[in-house]
Amino acid sequence: MNQTIPEKSRLLIVDDEPGNIKILSSILAGDYALSVATSGEQALKIAQVQHPDIVLLDMVMPGMDGIQVCEALKAGEATKDIPVIFVTSMTDTANEERGLDAGAVDYISKPISPPIVKARVRIHIQNYLSKRFLENLLSNQDATLDDAKKEAQSLLVFV
Repeated sequence: MNQTIPEKSRLLIVDDEPGNIKILSSILAGDYALSVATSGEQALKIAQVQHPDIVLLDMVMPGMDGIQVCEALKAGEATKDIPVIFVTSMTDTANEERGLDAGAVDYISKPISPPIVKARVRIHIQNYLSKRFLENLLSNQDATLDDAKKEAQSLLVFV
């Protein structure tokens, strides 16, 4: 059997505090390919080039804050569908609402719980990859049913 092993999903972790990046990286590195950014501007450049499967984004950063980064991602044609999860110390409901209104799919308050972070990342990546698969299937009129089944099976094994 000549089955290819799927590539790991790519996460972009954005935080101006190296300690926070280190914590998230240690939780997620075994399951995902990671990229990191320490500023909003850097995050946007990386997202344009690497097209991550999800972005974990701090809300409070100097210069361009997380809300501005999320809005910029959602405004970009190449990045608008990338799920964004805020991981932030801003625990009040007003900020959570601001983050979700900016286009985030989820909001995790610090201090984080590793099992919760893993579960939410896994769920949102699975949703994103499933959506992408269905969109590709619908747009590709030349795809055969066997090709679609193979793609669907690899998606199920992958996540």
